Amino acid sequence: MTENHIVLFDAIKKIKQIGEFSGSIISKTFDPQNYVIFSDSINISDDEGIIISEGLQVGFEEIFNEVIAFSRKNQYSWKILEEFGLDEQSLEYSILIPEEIMQLYDEGQFSDAFPFTINMLHTAGLYLKNYRTKIDHLNFFKGEILKNPVGLLANGGVCVADRVAIDHRADPVFYDTILIGRNKDDELDASYEPLLNVKIDDKIITSIVILGIENLKE
Repeated sequence: MTENHIVLFDAIKKIKQIGEFSGSIISKTFDPQNYVIFSDSINISDDEGIIISEGLQVGFEEIFNEVIAFSRKNQYSWKILEEFGLDEQSLEYSILIPEEIMQLYDEGQFSDAFPFTINMLHTAGLYLKNYRTKIDHLNFFKGEILKNPVGLLANGGVCVADRVAIDHRADPVFYDTILIGRNKDDELDASYEPLLNVKIDDKIITSIVILGIENLKE
């Protein structure tokens, strides 16, 4: 587990660290459809609010009555209200992943040349379950290994893994994972898990997006 100083912003715990920060930063919105933004810098100030100048947003969106997964690079900004507004458009948290966790993550990654791992060209939705929409391609990928999954947990947490294998029960097994979540006091924690086995029937995970390599290349 990590120290609380890595939490740059948390609307629920009313944490706001003023300044410019760089490193491996993961931010999450309250809207579960458009949930994660990856960036290497963030600016937090009382005057301008929160600005991510070049972030990769990952989530789902509705186009012509069809819900599809997406990942796109853009600039994102939020005004910070005194009451830390908690509507769906608000930022829930931004967390700076410590170097020791990133080092473990980097060391655990498979080579892109590993022959049995599927790299998606375009970002795709593997799983989504909410009150309006359901996407479930887990059965289709039984026995396969997919590269670059991003999952959203039911408690508002996020798991970012190097790869996910779909076992014979159509349950996802994440390998080389950065896990973000809240403890019983709603405090944010980040950890590294070499293996994370999730049972879909336990309703721990609510969505999985497989990032396409078109947005991961520099």
